[in-house]
Amino acid sequence: MGIIDIITKDVISENESKRGMVSLRILYIALFVAFSIDLVLVGFSAILSNPFRIALFYVLILVLFWQTYHTTTRISIAAFVLFLLCMILSFIPVFGWSAGMQNYFIVILMLSFFAVHGSTLFKFLLAGLVLFARALTIFLFAGTKPETDIGPLTDKFLQLTNITAVFISIIMISYIFSRDENAAESKLMRFNDRLMHQAVTDPLTGLYNRRRAREYMDTLVKNMNHDSISVAIGDIDFFKKVNDTYGHDAGDEVLKFVAETFKDLFAGKAFISRYGGEEFLIVFPGLNGDEAYILLEDMRKDIQNSTVISGEEEIRVTMTFGLTEFDFNKDIDHTIKEADEKLYKGKSSGRNCVIY
Repeated sequence: MGIIDIITKDVISENESKRGMVSLRILYIALFVAFSIDLVLVGFSAILSNPFRIALFYVLILVLFWQTYHTTTRISIAAFVLFLLCMILSFIPVFGWSAGMQNYFIVILMLSFFAVHGSTLFKFLLAGLVLFARALTIFLFAGTKPETDIGPLTDKFLQLTNITAVFISIIMISYIFSRDENAAESKLMRFNDRLMHQAVTDPLTGLYNRRRAREYMDTLVKNMNHDSISVAIGDIDFFKKVNDTYGHDAGDEVLKFVAETFKDLFAGKAFISRYGGEEFLIVFPGLNGDEAYILLEDMRKDIQNSTVISGEEEIRVTMTFGLTEFDFNKDIDHTIKEADEKLYKGKSSGRNCVIY
C-alpha cells in the first residue's frame, strides 16, 4: 500500500466524511517530518537532554495517526489540537522562541474554520480561544533561548523548517476543504447555464424560442447599434399535410431540416428562432430589406430544391416568408405584426415566396 493509499483510506464510520481525516493524516506526516528535521538540526545533545519528551512525541503521533482510521472526525480533531498545543508548549524551550514552534497555532485556527462543524459564532469563539492561547505563549515564552547552543544559520534553518510545515499544512487544509465546494459550485454553475439554455431554446430544433427572440429584439433596439434591422417570419407550406401524410415523426424531421438549413445559410448574418409550430422568426441586424430579401430568396430556393429523408420517405416542402424593416418610430410588436401580415399575404397568393 502506497503513501497515497494510506492517507486517503476511508474512515470506519459510514456517516463520516473522510476530508477531515485525510487532512489530519497529512498534518501528522508534516509534523513528523518537520520535527525530525528540527532534531537533526539541533543535534544529538537535544535528544539526550529530552529523551522521554521526544520519545513520547513520536509514540503519540503514531498512535493518533492510527486512530484516525478508527474514530470520529470530532474526536480526532480534538485529539490533534490537544496534541499540537502540548507540542508547542513542550518544545519551544527545546528549540527556542525564534524556531517558530508558535506558528503552529495557525494550523489550529485553520482547522477551527474548515474542519470543525458548528455555527459561525462557535467557530469565531474557537478562533478567539486560539488567539488567547497564542497570546499566552508570548507572555510565557517570548525570547526563550534554546536549551543547547544553536548557531545563527541553524536557527534560520529551524525557522524555515517549521514555517514550511505550517505553510504546507495551510495549503493542504485549504485545498482539501475548498476542492469539493469549488467543484460543487462549478457543477451548479454548469447546471444553471444548462437550465438557462433550455429556457430559451427549442428542444427539437436547437434554435432559440419565442421568449429569447423577444429578448434579443428588445436588446437590439435598445442598444441601437444598427442603422437597419429587418425582420421576417417564415412558415412551412402545408405542414399539417406533412404530419397527416407521413406522421409527426416525419414532421419533426422536416422542422429539424429547416432549422439546420437556416443555421447553414444565415450563420453570422441573422438571429433565428422557432417562433411557434412551423413558424420561424428571423432577425437581420444591420441589413436593410433588400439585403435580407436576397438571403431569404436563397433560403426559399434551397428548401424548395431539397429533399427531407424520413425513414423510407422522401419529403419535399416549400416555405413562405413575410419580410419587413423595423421602424424605429414604432415598437417591436408592430414590426412582427407587419411581417406576419405579409406572410399571410404570401400564403394567400400561392405560397413558396418572399413578400416584402
